[in-house]
Amino acid sequence: MTEKLDGGNTLLHAGEVYGRSVGAPSNGKWMAMVKKHHAWKVNEPDAYLYGEDIYGVHSIAYEPVAEHETFYAFALRGRDGAFAAFEDLTAYAERLEIPVVPVLFEGVLGSVAEARALMERVHGEPSSLGGEREGLVLRLARGFPSEDFPDNVCKSVRVGHVRTDEHWTRNWRPCRIVGRDGSG
Repeated sequence: MTEKLDGGNTLLHAGEVYGRSVGAPSNGKWMAMVKKHHAWKVNEPDAYLYGEDIYGVHSIAYEPVAEHETFYAFALRGRDGAFAAFEDLTAYAERLEIPVVPVLFEGVLGSVAEARALMERVHGEPSSLGGEREGLVLRLARGFPSEDFPDNVCKSVRVGHVRTDEHWTRNWRPCRIVGRDGSG
């Protein structure tokens, strides 16, 4: 179980940044930090690294973060489209010095009731990044083919997680960045 961060679903591939798809690289101002610190690292033609980019504030303003901690990887796919095991994602991201979404639980859940109780408890906790928690993601630790995604991943978000009528990009603002002196 990992934390579902309130950010932009972002793809890093072949040194470029994409907003959700590989149709065309994104040029949004809110992707400035992921471009500066991480996109260039993912340059293999068969690596597709997905993550949440929190540089542009959506609904939740987290505690101040360092510039290089505005993107958190959550999935890795190869050219064949299969999702890598979470352990492989973590090893890849660590090798490239890219943060991974916070892990909230690792283990085996024995029943739906046990999973539900854990999810309810975790939803009530604050975010690992400070502030409110948007949600959580349950996924199998092992890798799986992309067509099996619906059977291997479950996302749960807080009640009323969309709290504006206007899309966040209309009046976007950057997250709070920790200064070199440690100030936010």
